[in-house]
Amino acid sequence: MPAPRRSEVPRPVTQFSSYSDASSSYWPPGWNFHRFVHATAEEDEALPDDERAKMQAGFRDVLGEDGVDELSHVVWQEQLRLEQEASSTPRPTLPTPDWLKAWKRHYRGQPWGFVAFRIGGTNLDFEEFQSRIKRIVELPFDAAVERGHSADEIAEAHSTFEIRWVDVGDGGSRDRAEGDPDRPNVTDPVERLRVEYRALRESDGFPPGLHLPLFLCASTEAMASVLRIPPSSQPGTDSPRWRLGAPFLLVVAAEDEQGPVDDEASESFGGGEKKWFKPVFKAAAEVLVEELWGVAERQITSMRNLTRFVREAVIPDNPSLENKDTDILQGEEEADDGLDDMWWSAHTPPHRMGRRRRILDSDQ
Repeated sequence: MPAPRRSEVPRPVTQFSSYSDASSSYWPPGWNFHRFVHATAEEDEALPDDERAKMQAGFRDVLGEDGVDELSHVVWQEQLRLEQEASSTPRPTLPTPDWLKAWKRHYRGQPWGFVAFRIGGTNLDFEEFQSRIKRIVELPFDAAVERGHSADEIAEAHSTFEIRWVDVGDGGSRDRAEGDPDRPNVTDPVERLRVEYRALRESDGFPPGLHLPLFLCASTEAMASVLRIPPSSQPGTDSPRWRLGAPFLLVVAAEDEQGPVDDEASESFGGGEKKWFKPVFKAAAEVLVEELWGVAERQITSMRNLTRFVREAVIPDNPSLENKDTDILQGEEEADDGLDDMWWSAHTPPHRMGRRRRILDSDQ
């Protein structure tokens, strides 16, 4: 009987029904017919030669030489089928990320992503920064393919994703506001950027996929966090989260959020919900797509809850007064006392969960 061609996956073998433990007069300790058929390479290699010889002799005693040849062919067919079936089985696909769900429902074939303002780093290489931050921010596209999602679909979503950069320079938005009678003259740096962002969102043809309740900013410090990392140490799809020194961008809420009025009890226990809202915060660049964009696009989670576990950051009042010395690239980000200087997710950070468990344990 000719062996099946390698390109064909043999059908499941049914001839095994005519075989059983009685097909051999001897079995090594712990072995039977089922284990013989499904033995792994490691198990077969671990079987002593003398025990293998006794088992083969036992098959010849019961089946005869022709019967042993037929059994060998049946076992070979089954092993080939299992090997080819395993190689053709697709990897299990993890749940669809929120950003991919939203893109498929609402933004297919159109731009989507973030608006980002450059507000500093006049002495830093902005083109190099853009190249590096783009690669880091777009890591979730590579991760989605690695997790088994359609490469063609991910490539399509990737092709329309963008960070739309707006260079406001040293007080550029303030200068434009002062020269435009239709824009209020504001001095607060956050409000100046919000004025700029609102003007963009209200402009004709502004893509819905960029219309978020927040926007990004690249300050000198943020640019340095990206540029100071050596090329050999750039983040990847397997980089751990909640780590110190990760590259980041500033995130700014497009509007202030009116939170609840805290009573004395809530004020004395963790500061109260009113203090959860942070209008500006640092977010790790590699989670902007996977964790931030989907939450912001749905607008189900309030900014107050989104920023509950992160410290408030600051937009420089005058970017021209920021440290322009390129030595900033040599420095390391100062360590904080709990990694809350950086936003990684809307969920409770792992170290906070640990604190909560310790508190609960101490009450028992």
